[in-house]
This record gives sequence, C-alpha cells and structure tokens, in this order.
Amino acid sequence: MKAIAIFYQGRKEATSEVADRLIPILQQKGLEVRVVDTRYQGEDMPDPSLKGYELALVLGGDGTILHAARLCAFAGIPILGVNFGRVGFLSELEPGELETHLPYYVNRDTSVWLDTRAMLHATLQQNGKSEEFLALNDIVLARGTWPRVVQVRIWIDDYYYNTTYADGVIVSTATGSTAYNLAVGGPLLHPQVLSTVITPIAPHLASNRSLILPPEATIRLQIFTGSQDGVFSADGQMNREIKNGATITVRKSPYVTQFLRRRKPTQFYQIINDKLKSEHDESTNQ
Repeated sequence: MKAIAIFYQGRKEATSEVADRLIPILQQKGLEVRVVDTRYQGEDMPDPSLKGYELALVLGGDGTILHAARLCAFAGIPILGVNFGRVGFLSELEPGELETHLPYYVNRDTSVWLDTRAMLHATLQQNGKSEEFLALNDIVLARGTWPRVVQVRIWIDDYYYNTTYADGVIVSTATGSTAYNLAVGGPLLHPQVLSTVITPIAPHLASNRSLILPPEATIRLQIFTGSQDGVFSADGQMNREIKNGATITVRKSPYVTQFLRRRKPTQFYQIINDKLKSEHDESTNQ
C-alpha cells in the first residue's frame, strides 16, 4: 500500500480544510494517509516513523515547505508543495490545481521528474557547547537589537579570508539565494547549482561583496558582537541568541531535499521574472 504524509500549517484555516477534505479521497484510492500539523513538530528532529512514506504533500507557504523539507530530508521523502502563501518559490501547485493534478504525482506519471536541492549542515559552538542544524535555505549570523555593526571573521577551508564589518553574514544555498540573500543584494543561483554563497548584510565597506564557493567548501565564521548579543538563524526558523566569540561551521549536508515536478525546469526563470516584476510594480505604485 502506498503511504502519503500530508503536512499543513494548522494556523491557516484554508490548509486545515484542504487536508480534511483530502484524507477520505486518498483513503478511498487505497492509500495510507498520515497528517502532520507542522505547529507541533518542534525543531525538526528526525522522525523514524516517516521512513517508508512515498510522498509528502505540503500545504502552505514557503515557510511550511522549509519546515517539512528538513523532516523529509531525514526520511528521504520527496515533496509536492501546494502554495497557500504569498510567493511560492518552492511550491509546485496552486490550491485549485490540487485534486486534478495530484494523481500524476501519486502514480509517478512519466511527466514527473525529481528536483533535488542541496542543503547545509551548520555547527554552532559557544560556551563549550555544540549544536547542529540542517537548513535548505540559509544560515545567518547577525547583530542583535542594537544598530551597531558586528565583526565576522571568515575562514574558507581553513584559509583566513577576511573580517567583515556588517549587520551580519548570510551563508546560502542556491535555493536560499532567492530569499534573504536576494533581499540584501546577493546573486541569484539556479536551484540545481550546488555552490554556496556568502553574502554580507549591509557591509560597512562597499568592497565587501558576495562570494560564490564550490560545493565541498567548508566555511567557518566567528562573530564578535561587543557588548551586545548576536543572533544565529537556520532557515529563519531555528533561532539562537549567540555570545561574543561564537563560532559557526557550515558545509554541504549529506541530506538533500527532493521536490516532485511536472513543470518545465525553465519555470524557475518565469518565477524570478514574475517576482521581480511584481516588486517593481509595487514600488512604482507607492
């Protein structure tokens, strides 16, 4: 029997209603269905019970998909994202397409292909303690609440690269290049690119630019915050207060996120153009 997990954001009434409607439809087709409200999943520890599921149907915006992606990566489950958010960079379907298009993905029609995305593994070390994180989008080190720049020392494969004076530093995957990285002027990468991007946030010197690194590079960052604390964030969802001198090591994870697609791979370019056009239209109408 095929098994499907449905992830949804319980705070959104629309996703709850769709999940409730889909359960009997899928069960009538002989599918085993498990429903997961992402509000109650904590910080994405591996869930052995997800092993063996053949598809994760994720109802929500990009944030919900990011949450589900980390859980599904541990279990090797491909994701079909249904956009209930604003942008929908990661999703495949709109809600109105779900019931007519879902059989293609469940039955693995020949038109369906696997979109594999690189992920990051980060280790945070401070006060003699170590904590590990998995991220699909990005790892961020930033200043705290005070409007003062911080120092971030950067090593790449044990080579001292530079010390950046800025509001912080983003280490991004190609998938995350369309998120915070893009917002602070970083480069866009096609999602199939395995490289990692380091981008300073509001750097003090204009000469501090983004740097694109090969996939196997190991990045070590040490933050100096002075009298304030700083902030560490993985995918904008797992956040920690960090102290002066905290060190973060980032490398490509052995885990990947897999998305099921029927749209052409070139759809990425259309999404980018649509987003940039909508932002331009919003700014000119203000």
